[in-house]
Amino acid sequence: MFLHKKKSLIFLVVVFIVIGSLGLFFYQRNAASAKDAAAQKTAKVIKTDLKIAFSIDGKLVIDSYEPNFSVSGKIAKVLVKEGDVVKKGQWLALLDTQEAQKDLEKSLLDYSKERNDFDQDTQVTYADKVITDTFKRILEKNQWDLSRAVLDVELSNLAIQQSKLISPAEGVVAVINIKAGGYASTQNQTAAITIVQPDSLQFIAYAEEDDVLRITEEQSTNIVLQAYTKDQFPAKVVFVSPQATLDANGIASYKVAADIENQKNLKLIDGMEGSLSFVAKEVKNVLAIPNKSIIRENNQTYVLVKKENAELVKTAIQTAFTDGKNVEVTSGLELGQEVVVGN
Repeated sequence: MFLHKKKSLIFLVVVFIVIGSLGLFFYQRNAASAKDAAAQKTAKVIKTDLKIAFSIDGKLVIDSYEPNFSVSGKIAKVLVKEGDVVKKGQWLALLDTQEAQKDLEKSLLDYSKERNDFDQDTQVTYADKVITDTFKRILEKNQWDLSRAVLDVELSNLAIQQSKLISPAEGVVAVINIKAGGYASTQNQTAAITIVQPDSLQFIAYAEEDDVLRITEEQSTNIVLQAYTKDQFPAKVVFVSPQATLDANGIASYKVAADIENQKNLKLIDGMEGSLSFVAKEVKNVLAIPNKSIIRENNQTYVLVKKENAELVKTAIQTAFTDGKNVEVTSGLELGQEVVVGN
């Protein structure tokens, strides 16, 4: 009987040991699970706007005009100074016309002589009513001399007329590269005077073919300038070129021009660099979670929802639009819930 009691005692000890071990095992496992759950990176379900956007680089460009003399000559006078407001057709500078006037007077004298010779030869011809081959050649030469004299007169007169540098548009004189006493040459590629229109600032960018297909005239956009890194300026596309511009590598791009809205109160200058930002697609005020929280199994979408007690619950959801970073949730989640990110 003593032996029987001893065996029963041993059995009870073994049972207690097993139960204790199992309890410790489950405690440690639950503690580890709780620790793992607590260590999981999570994100809350938020309500936000999602959009797919793209941008193209460019800069602000002002309308400018660069009139030059059409004839060469000594510059007699510059009639404007930098900063002057000028009107279309206004005289900007004058060439010395003394030589041109002398050339015109000489051309007129030559013309008079040639005209007189031509008239006399013609009268003789009609009077005699006989035209020989030799006389025909004389008449042809006289006609050529007369035509040349007429052309010389016209050119000399044109030289006087074009001795005036005239403004092609209304604007402000921005740069003057000539001075009185200097020489204006038609071979000089530098503009004599540059006139700008301050209110004509546009943002000019060049889009590659993939992007230009998504841009239309009258499309709203935002301009971000490097000088104003914290601001976005509303703008509207006013021109999309149908003709490609090829770079040195033969890659095509297309000119896009946009007007900044309400730019009068902004300090904007020619050459400011920045980018045009376009929204290709957008959804507003939707529930969203990070893309990295999504689990896909058997054509079903899930997330791990973290409860208040740190328990993780696998939950089926439905998604829609994504901007590549976050995804719209249409069912299965509520605002403020926590989901595990990175599974």
